[in-house]
Amino acid sequence: MEDILIIAPYPELANDAVQLREKTDIKFSLILGDPEIPYQQQINPSTRVVISRGGTAKSLRDSLDLPIVDVPVTPSDILRAISAVATCGYKKIAIITPTNILSKTNHTLELSDQLQLIFATDMDGQIADIVKRLIQDEKVEAIIGDRVSTQSALQHQVHGHLLKSGEESLLMALETAANVLQAQTKERAKVKEMQSILNVINDAVLTIDPNGIITVSNDSVKRIFDFSQEDIVGKSYSDCLTDPHLLKLIEEKKEVRNLLHTTANGKKIVVNQIPIYVDSVFHGSVGIYQEISRIQNLELNIRKRLNDRGLFAKSTFDDFVTTNSKMKQVVSEARLYAKSEGTVLIYGETGTGKELFAQSIHNASGRHKGPFVSVNCAALNENLLESELFGYVEGAFTGALKGGRAGLFELAHGGSLFLDEIGEISSQFQAKLLRVLQEKEVRRIGADRIIPIDVRVICATNKSLYDLAQDGEFREDLYYRLCTLELDLIPLRYRKEDIIPLAITFLKAEMIREKRTLFWENTDIFLPLLDHQWLGNARELQNAIHRLVICTPEGNITQDHVSQLVEFVSRRKKTGNKLEVEISNDFRKMETEIWRKLLDVFNGDKESLCQTYNISKTTLWRKLNFENEI
Repeated sequence: MEDILIIAPYPELANDAVQLREKTDIKFSLILGDPEIPYQQQINPSTRVVISRGGTAKSLRDSLDLPIVDVPVTPSDILRAISAVATCGYKKIAIITPTNILSKTNHTLELSDQLQLIFATDMDGQIADIVKRLIQDEKVEAIIGDRVSTQSALQHQVHGHLLKSGEESLLMALETAANVLQAQTKERAKVKEMQSILNVINDAVLTIDPNGIITVSNDSVKRIFDFSQEDIVGKSYSDCLTDPHLLKLIEEKKEVRNLLHTTANGKKIVVNQIPIYVDSVFHGSVGIYQEISRIQNLELNIRKRLNDRGLFAKSTFDDFVTTNSKMKQVVSEARLYAKSEGTVLIYGETGTGKELFAQSIHNASGRHKGPFVSVNCAALNENLLESELFGYVEGAFTGALKGGRAGLFELAHGGSLFLDEIGEISSQFQAKLLRVLQEKEVRRIGADRIIPIDVRVICATNKSLYDLAQDGEFREDLYYRLCTLELDLIPLRYRKEDIIPLAITFLKAEMIREKRTLFWENTDIFLPLLDHQWLGNARELQNAIHRLVICTPEGNITQDHVSQLVEFVSRRKKTGNKLEVEISNDFRKMETEIWRKLLDVFNGDKESLCQTYNISKTTLWRKLNFENEI
């Protein structure tokens, strides 16, 4: 069935409708009016707009909760009817219509001595009485009108002529109905969209009109206030809400924001009650109620989803390559530490894999679904480190981002925070860090609000914190806070049996990254690697293997290639022990010259240079280009 239904009170209108099907794209259903069967019983439930005419349309409008579009009667329709009746020789003609066709009340129009028109409208639904009065009192000779008028005229032996609407009038009604249907669809879509928005948010929303009747309610209202599934829209708020405090807030018609309240059923909520005034006249109010437990859970879920921002650990214990018994023992200890919530302190030289251990501990812990956040404490000055770790609010200092910024402690909530080079932080910052570890809460720079955190801290250093504490360079209380679980990583030069297996692992990875295919006869070709000390440990070895992949021609890797690599690495270290720099009054200029010469020593390999000296590429760029910065 179509959305538009035409109910034709007379056959000619139905015939016009059938012919219109071929002239318009508007789809519709058609019913020929049958006075013996009530129209309501003939209307399909899927109908959304009804088109009819005259008294039928008026009757339908009184009995149906649907839009009713009238087929208009145009002046041309009236003139055609008058002409037809006058041609038959009738001189005194009454035109009787319902008010939805002609709205003007009774009046008489003298067209000539030979023709008089009397216009009458049905004001109270008594068309038969009007016809009788006009025939008896006014002596009319013919009646023009709808089906009821003409039938009454015939009963009084007076000529009756049906006032018909032309095809163009029916087309006008169809176009109007199509516009109504389109408007209905848009309105229903808006209502559904608004209801979907209200139901998807966790806040309860309740709007009340000036008479205290609830006009809008969402699913959260029922959940927070334990309402039954029955819809409360259309009911008085005083019949639905039982909390006397909330009732009083609504009755006072005053604005209330962020009010903490405990409901009668024990739920803690935040209340926002906003009255609506237009030209100082009260037009109702909007209440928004937030459940505190859901706010807290939402914050936790947002923090947990930080994995989407790249705050996750890639490495696991399965990534370790070692045959050394002592190193295996270190890995076994790390696996045990992963099951604990204690702070881990990792000792190790540069390149021994401190972050690899930190990531593996995180991924083997109960926090593996939470974020893993890493920061190099030596790469940041004290002020920058504080803003990075603790965050700041808008306007806390010059250059602070609009809206502020969450610190790394907040970002690591529910997960792990890896603080590399912990021995480099100042004594003043050590005190701030100790407080955060003890209280498990942070305060952003410039803020007055405390933020609770749940973070496991993993630290790493290449210095002895115990010796630093004994020398007064590191707080003893912080040291004992950090050293709950210690790991001492073994340098590569003390476990030479791992050098070749590591080199092969790095070689396979670098070939994939560089999209190169190389072969080797056996592992003996890598024996020259054992002659080097590898003071940079696994990182230095990986950089050397990267160079081997790039510089070796396609084909087989030979022992000569490996020997040449070791010779180059050893020579670079020897020549790298001494740099000549021209003395200048500008220290930054000399520093730039040092970094440029170091870059030459590394053959322009910025990545290797940054890894060896534990600086970021951004820092290296700044030191090489300080004139541009000025």
